[in-house]
Amino acid sequence: MRRVAVEELLSLAEYQSARDRIRDDIIRYKRTRRVALGDLVSLVFENHRTLWFQTQEMLRAEHIADPSAVAEELSVYNEMLPPGLALAATLLIEIPDSREIPAVLKRLTGVEDHVALWLDDQMIPAAAEPGRSKEDKTSSVHYLTFALSPQHAALLRNPATVVRVAIRHPGYAAESTLPEPVRASLAADVDGE
Repeated sequence: MRRVAVEELLSLAEYQSARDRIRDDIIRYKRTRRVALGDLVSLVFENHRTLWFQTQEMLRAEHIADPSAVAEELSVYNEMLPPGLALAATLLIEIPDSREIPAVLKRLTGVEDHVALWLDDQMIPAAAEPGRSKEDKTSSVHYLTFALSPQHAALLRNPATVVRVAIRHPGYAAESTLPEPVRASLAADVDGE
């Protein structure tokens, strides 16, 4: 997956002047990248475009303009994009009632190790960034990678393929079939956008 180059980033002033338009555009775009898994978990599939936006937002929020600091921030975000033929996703645990957060995060410890992408009958387990679950609780955000073979990529490109994402954790099970716009968006990722 293509990573974001420092030359692609806008200066703080350029980004600020275009931010409303860019933000509206990325909100629409992310609708074809987000999948709900039950009532507590969502996956947002990341790519060059989504991470460019996240990087720009962080630079803006932190007022980062120094070239070495910009490059450092960019390298952190680029690590979320796997090299080669793969998909990247951010798993978000969304708990509406803040009083329930400790109990839910404890119950979902290790959830990131129980996520899989299905292309028809072929399962692709997620590889999770290590260290985000502790012995007694998990983080509300996890970064996942789905490594694809050329055969998987061909299946993903085919509109007839049923694409699903599933969680099979002892404390939480959910599954979602990806709508066609999401499948097509992910197929564009494997084609290099």
